[in-house]
Amino acid sequence: MQCSVNSLRWVTDMGAEVHGSLVERAEEILRHRAETLAQEAAEEREDDRLALLLFRLDEEWYAVRLEDVREIHQECHITPIPCVPDFILGVVNVRGEIVSVTDLARLMRADHQGTECARPAAIVLQGTSSVTAAVVDEIGDIAEVAADSVEPPLSTIDRRRAEFVAGSVPCKETVVGLLDVERVLEPVGETTGR
Repeated sequence: MQCSVNSLRWVTDMGAEVHGSLVERAEEILRHRAETLAQEAAEEREDDRLALLLFRLDEEWYAVRLEDVREIHQECHITPIPCVPDFILGVVNVRGEIVSVTDLARLMRADHQGTECARPAAIVLQGTSSVTAAVVDEIGDIAEVAADSVEPPLSTIDRRRAEFVAGSVPCKETVVGLLDVERVLEPVGETTGR
């Protein structure tokens, strides 16, 4: 009988050890799974966000995806060049690279007089095949919005501007036009209306 009681205690102790290690292993697996799910959720949130640089043309605010912005110049010294369309203001030296300078307001609206400042602010835009320094009236803040908040351009937008706007985005209690960088960077003469 003594042997049976000791055997039973040994089996009970072994069962408690096995049970304890199983509980610890289960807790470890659940903790790892929770960390993995939290990391996936954080990555999803990052993927669902769109970083934008805001800028002003006349009285209207626009935005460009931050991934399309190579750099920003609060002032740039433009060297004029002859025989180019009126929206090409000239060229500028950007870290040893000669880059064309585009007056976005003139490009988007034929009736606009363009930027009068001698050393205007410019956003260097990088597309898949070309680069330009886009002159704007004012460079604003960087904003982050939900990627699914981008909607088609407003129907009230002027037709000449609409071809350069990829969509509209609610941002800072207003709606801003999202610039179509690839359309802005198209070579002169590639499309009609330029």
